[in-house]
Amino acid sequence: MTWLVLTLTLRQLLGQRRVLFLAAVAALPLVAAIIYRASSGETEAAEFAAGVVLYGLIVTVLLPLTAVLLSTAALGSEIEDGTIVYLLSKPAERWRILAGKLLAAWGATTGIVVASALVGGVVALAGEDEWAVLGGFVVALAVGSLAYSSLFLMLSLFTSRALLAGISYAFIWEGVITNFAPGVQRFSIREYTASIAEAVANPAPWVFEADLGTTYSVILVAIVTVLAAALAVRRLSRFELSGEA
Repeated sequence: MTWLVLTLTLRQLLGQRRVLFLAAVAALPLVAAIIYRASSGETEAAEFAAGVVLYGLIVTVLLPLTAVLLSTAALGSEIEDGTIVYLLSKPAERWRILAGKLLAAWGATTGIVVASALVGGVVALAGEDEWAVLGGFVVALAVGSLAYSSLFLMLSLFTSRALLAGISYAFIWEGVITNFAPGVQRFSIREYTASIAEAVANPAPWVFEADLGTTYSVILVAIVTVLAAALAVRRLSRFELSGEA
């Protein structure tokens, strides 16, 4: 059942027009890398790739945007049009249905952001030896995609305005509030992702340096992912019993 839900949800998500919008956004890191290579800027390639292409454009913008658009649609569209009732009527545990939805959202999100990172990163780092930076961000993007997908999928089960709530978290809480109140970075998936990228790549401080410690980030990203998934399963089970989302 999990595999069936996964394949059907992937087909649903990747067949929507929003994927064209995400593809356009995913091309921005490549455009930035091409402009950098064509210019005579003084910024080192590794620093530009890590700080601008991978962190500035992908981790900060593309990753949360892709995750919120795809994850809230994975179950949200079925709740809105009422077809969730037919899905829940199938003889399968609710956690299997949720697992299929989460894997689909995670897989689609990871595919888009990692492809963007690889293309943009390769162009920005062409002729350089700092490939560990790209590898570190690829690993971190996969982890961050799972955390974001789990959180936003859970939100879609608790509110009909999950898209608005997710965008508010990603671009107001993480993008604005953390700049004025640095302490709240401890509650930011974006910062967990950056910390994991730094830990895996182990770059020089002038190339890239995260604000949070690795151990803290790994623990918190795991807690967010598991807790959000558990709450989503519980909510889906209650939906079956009460008939309400």
